[in-house]
Amino acid sequence: MLELSEEQLSHLDLLEKRQYIKQVSKNIVREHPELASDRGLPDRLERAYAHAVALGFTDGGAITQFLYYEAFAPNFYREPAIDAWLRKPGQPVEQRFADMIAWVKSRLREN
Repeated sequence: MLELSEEQLSHLDLLEKRQYIKQVSKNIVREHPELASDRGLPDRLERAYAHAVALGFTDGGAITQFLYYEAFAPNFYREPAIDAWLRKPGQPVEQRFADMIAWVKSRLREN
């Protein structure tokens, strides 16, 4: 049986995270070619990913959606109202994020 050290596991985890972010970035640019010229996109997505994980996101679909929002609204999660909403105790962070997105969409339909 193959046994890996903590350092090797940590390195593999980092590679997996980078590959995930790179794939999401490719998907975003493929779907929205206008973002291909945004040289800061990969770094922003990496920071947004780290922030989402720090908030407690574990669901890959929710993290991907979080990264898509970052692509179109840089640093959206740093807005005080959004940050407070995502950190609010009670529900899992993914549920709070979904509720926030639903609320924003309903507000946009009203206008």
